[in-house]
Amino acid sequence: MRRLVSLLTLCLAFPSFAADYLPEDLRSRVEQLKRTGAATPSNVTNARARARTLWQWVNAHARSGRYVPVNTTQLLARVMAADAPNLAQLRQLDLSIAEFVLLDEEPEALGQLTTPAGPLVAGTRATIRQTYRVGTRTIQTGGGFVVAKHFMAPFGSWQTEDPDSPGYINIASDNPNVNFVTASRPILGMHGGFRGAAPALMFQLTSGRLREGDEVTITYGGGTGENIGVTVPTFSSERMPLPLYLAFYDDSPLFSLPIQPLRVIGQGIAGVRGFAPSVVAPEEPFTLTVRAEDRFVNRAVGAIPDWQIFLNDELWLELPATGAITQTEVSIDQPDVYYLSIRSSDGAYVGEVNPILVTVQDRPRVYWGDTHGHSGFAEGVGTAEQFMHWARDDARLDFVTHSEHDIWLDDFEWQHLQDVVRDFSKDGEFIAYLGYEWTIPNPNGGHHNVLFRTPDNRKRIPAQFYSTLSSLYQGLRTHHASEDVVVIPHAHNSGDFRLSDPDLQPLVEIMSQHGNFEWFGRMYLKQGHQVGFTAASDNHLSQPGYSAPLGTSLAQRGGLGAVLASERTGDAIFDAMRNLRSYATTGDRIILDFSLNDTQMGQRAPFAAQRNIRGRVIGTAPIDNITVFKNDEILWQRDYRSASFAKLPNEITLQLSFISEAEPYSPRDNPRGWRWWQGNIDVDNGRLLAINPLDNKLPGQRAALQEDGTATFRTGTRGAASSYLLRVGNVGRNTRIAVQLEPTRETGAAPPMYRPPQNIPGASLELALSAMSEGKLSATSGVDSYIDSITLRAINTAGERVVAFELDDEDQRHGDYYFVRVTQANDAIAWSSPIWVGGSAPR
Repeated sequence: MRRLVSLLTLCLAFPSFAADYLPEDLRSRVEQLKRTGAATPSNVTNARARARTLWQWVNAHARSGRYVPVNTTQLLARVMAADAPNLAQLRQLDLSIAEFVLLDEEPEALGQLTTPAGPLVAGTRATIRQTYRVGTRTIQTGGGFVVAKHFMAPFGSWQTEDPDSPGYINIASDNPNVNFVTASRPILGMHGGFRGAAPALMFQLTSGRLREGDEVTITYGGGTGENIGVTVPTFSSERMPLPLYLAFYDDSPLFSLPIQPLRVIGQGIAGVRGFAPSVVAPEEPFTLTVRAEDRFVNRAVGAIPDWQIFLNDELWLELPATGAITQTEVSIDQPDVYYLSIRSSDGAYVGEVNPILVTVQDRPRVYWGDTHGHSGFAEGVGTAEQFMHWARDDARLDFVTHSEHDIWLDDFEWQHLQDVVRDFSKDGEFIAYLGYEWTIPNPNGGHHNVLFRTPDNRKRIPAQFYSTLSSLYQGLRTHHASEDVVVIPHAHNSGDFRLSDPDLQPLVEIMSQHGNFEWFGRMYLKQGHQVGFTAASDNHLSQPGYSAPLGTSLAQRGGLGAVLASERTGDAIFDAMRNLRSYATTGDRIILDFSLNDTQMGQRAPFAAQRNIRGRVIGTAPIDNITVFKNDEILWQRDYRSASFAKLPNEITLQLSFISEAEPYSPRDNPRGWRWWQGNIDVDNGRLLAINPLDNKLPGQRAALQEDGTATFRTGTRGAASSYLLRVGNVGRNTRIAVQLEPTRETGAAPPMYRPPQNIPGASLELALSAMSEGKLSATSGVDSYIDSITLRAINTAGERVVAFELDDEDQRHGDYYFVRVTQANDAIAWSSPIWVGGSAPR
């Protein structure tokens, strides 16, 4: 701590800017903070006042166009929201004050970093060079450069020993009198250990000094050959981070160098996907979009073939490609349900378009959106502009919210988000909503996304100053009209389902790339809250609405929220969200109708003892199961795919599903993390002919048939099923499916309070076809109190994608609620918002 006070004193020796970026009153408080900080380390008595001054200083710094070190605002949020900051937070606060003293008093001290802009090709290997020119502050022996990693930009493993092996990194300088040695320094935050300091590679100066104007080059990758270099992340980006930190002397604080933009583009074409409106009128013109994509779901680069479009399996039109994204205006004359498919002119690539309902009925349209996603403004990757381009052009969303974490947002970034929303939003075409994610740990309320109807003059109510859920609600009510606000809690960092403001919080997010959390929405309903359901991506790579899995946390495709609105305008869609005219899907654009006594989902029907429940599902794949819930219990359920046989056939198709529970271990904890299943599948008294993944996870679900007739597999589940289709031959009454599970470990949970991630022991299970009942058989493989399961089903390979259902119920109670869950053959799910009967809405 004495060394830090010395640094603060040293920084004070340099003059301020001639043209001050700080208002006079703030400058006075900043100078006082410098003096007191140089004299006395931060403690629990002075920390919050210092943090508030630094918060204002940081925002003035940002508004003037200066660089803000990435972890500063998060640290201030923790200090300002804490009743008593801990020693580590106090130490970090002093380090941040020292960093801003340096930036204020000697702005040229950090020198200049340059990085070639690229582009690099996603998923390949490359050599990258960052060049640093030393600034006004000499780098002494013991100082040097820390080569950090952004935790969501996987460049592969790094090493400094072998230039001819992957991941080699080295350093060189034009100053011949300096030498470096490799060492390590702990880094806390998104460029190191996200939940605790982790060691990072350091090039430490062992002799000589680097003086103003000297150049240092850090080269990522070396050797020769196509597999030599560092691994380029698999996702495209306009701003892929390669963070560097600077130490001026031995045991010096680390100073963040401004991150330079590095562009990454997709690979060549590996597939195709189509998008169209879900509901149109006969002869109504609409836009059909065909998107060529690489194997990582990036926009494809290079030569793109022409396309053939099939309407209900008949060739409909020829579409010359105009690039990776090709659009045309079309119409369909007759009312019906239509399925469009795509094939390249050479037959190499095929893809599907979401189903289209052409109807003459005067009914709301289905509009698709993602209300929860991030870019590089917080702990994600990319830019706000890239985020919007992806939402509008690549995912073909109708609406979106760039819901950045408030603990990382500064005033400049908030203003920039408002400008971006204005630039991209256009009624009738694409709606962008201004919003942010209120980011507070579970005990104080959990994470909530806040959306505004319009971007103009919107004051965020941030965690730095509003650190409990009740204060968030009060702050929003004080500064905004309730009808202009939508608050949506999400489950990964669980919102407090005991609390809900009926005027502000109409929806609950029950699915994202973090997992499926149906339990979360059901807990809100059990507490008596009148809320609807939505889903989102929570994507952190500027890829809202259509995103591939990443790593062991964001391990599945993102969800989508559907709203039922009269038109694609900002007001109509926002009102639909506020009125609970919404449903959730795991990403497939399933069309779902659900009514009770002609009252639509999200509404409260007049009391009636006789209740007629109707629904219709237009799926993107055959319908597997439909379940109607009443008051958190299953009222009715129908299986549309299981097959039972009087006599087993010689060859059979089986579905093997792995399912894990995701509810929190304690009601006030965050949900359980991902359970990983991996091992071998064998068939006793039969032969495994084929194994194919069913769900839409890419590349999280894997399987391979071995030469000996066994299969290896790996998949992850968090609150839903992940399934494989098995084709089995030589079937007899003694045929058994043997599953050998290897030991694994749970991952991807938000910080738990009561139950840390657990090791999952290995297990051996046998599922005998002769033990099936109505074509089904299950076995359990749980841990702690969780009852995870493996289910084997004999299924019909063909199935209906359009299903209607109807049932009657009778009850004398007021306030009953009903909702529907639909599961498809590809493991995709849709959940309706509830319908309430009688009673009264919460007030």
